[in-house]
Amino acid sequence: MSGMPAAPIPGLSFTAIDVETANPQRASVCSIGVAKVRDGVVVDTLETLVQPPPGHEEFAYRNVQVHGITARDVVGAPTWDVVQPKIAELAGGDVLVAHNASFDRSVVTRANEAHGIVTPRTRWLCTRDAAKAFLTLAAYRLPVVSAALGIPAHDHHDAGADARQCALVLIELSRRLGPDGPMQVGQHVRVW
Repeated sequence: MSGMPAAPIPGLSFTAIDVETANPQRASVCSIGVAKVRDGVVVDTLETLVQPPPGHEEFAYRNVQVHGITARDVVGAPTWDVVQPKIAELAGGDVLVAHNASFDRSVVTRANEAHGIVTPRTRWLCTRDAAKAFLTLAAYRLPVVSAALGIPAHDHHDAGADARQCALVLIELSRRLGPDGPMQVGQHVRVW
């Protein structure tokens, strides 16, 4: 994959998402990144820090070591109930795509619950699971899958960068699978 803009892939449209949490509690979202893809091209992104909800605002040392976000960083950041409608509007009815989607989905669900927001049934696709279905690798972490697909390294555990990287993984995987790539990858969509 070169630095040149990618050729469109008609029909490959989705929204990639990545979240980071303040602590092991899934409701403790402290950062979210989103990358909207239309016909195989990233057309819009959103990234924001988030104040974790009351009762979930403690920042665990281990989490801070992973993503570098501290309680001081989220002072003045919007709360999930402010961020969530913006994410929902950007995503529209798209399939949501994440690397280790069960984690991101559960964070979104728990953050919604902490704010009294009903989580709609949504179609999700996990790029880790898709990579396992189509690639033979020693590991399936996002940087490993990205490297295997020739996608340049990124700032791992930065929600915006991870969402964009996840989008690029699905785009490149679909491209490598040929004309029916989006359909092949689409077989891994689940509704939760």
